[in-house]
Amino acid sequence: MEVDLHIHTKYSDGTFSPIEILKMAHKRKMKVISITDHDTIDGVTLGANNAKEYGLEFVKGIEISCNQDGRDVHILGYFLNLEDSFFQKEIKYLQLERERRNSKIIEEFKKYNIFIDMKEIEKISKGNIMGRPHFAHYLVENKYARNMTEAFSKYLGKSGLVYVERENFSPQRAVELIRKNGGLSSLAHPKLITEDDNYLEKLIVDLKDKGLAAIECNYSSFTKAESKKYRKLANKHSLLVTGGSDFHGQNQLGVDIGSGGLDYERFLELKSQYKKYL
Repeated sequence: MEVDLHIHTKYSDGTFSPIEILKMAHKRKMKVISITDHDTIDGVTLGANNAKEYGLEFVKGIEISCNQDGRDVHILGYFLNLEDSFFQKEIKYLQLERERRNSKIIEEFKKYNIFIDMKEIEKISKGNIMGRPHFAHYLVENKYARNMTEAFSKYLGKSGLVYVERENFSPQRAVELIRKNGGLSSLAHPKLITEDDNYLEKLIVDLKDKGLAAIECNYSSFTKAESKKYRKLANKHSLLVTGGSDFHGQNQLGVDIGSGGLDYERFLELKSQYKKYL
């Protein structure tokens, strides 16, 4: 694909810097990319300021981590106004909630005689956003788990020993935040939210009322049939289509930049039409 609108850097839970991402995208002959780190825009300005050097169009993005009914619901935001003070305030709130959750996870680990050294977690994360993948790396490096999969299944996943539910930041709030910012909101990787089609459709209808503009229908792990299914759903509700790889570097092996996304013509359509959802 020529357009990848779902890429993570070391500023959240990826392993590469924004400049390294630009270099990889250029090497793969991409035309457009978006950095969509979780709950932070720290790496976006660096990417935006250097994209032209690599012949790339750059979309300022974010992925906001939300939950509803015990399900992780992620909202992608594009074409963002980074100077918006209210937007900055809400993102700061998300980061503070993440820090509170991390503190609770550390306390849970103590129950199992695992004492987390936050300085080591900070070294692993390389950015300002620390999350479960960084704890998982710590567990592997310190031989509490054999690999990342075991770290999540035993400790950090939803059925794990130290799992802590994320404080609620609703997807409706995220969609409204992006709309008020003047950006495009898209429901990320719908299959990963739920395979209950009735629940998903109700969620989409609700979010559209708040200003949802698109669904991420093209995704690295989706089959052709699944992508077609979500495109039909987007069309049914008069929503646009986004797509991306969800690239995390070494934290998610087997996924490359451009392995999910859009062709350039579809991107131009997206770019020309999203403002009608504001």
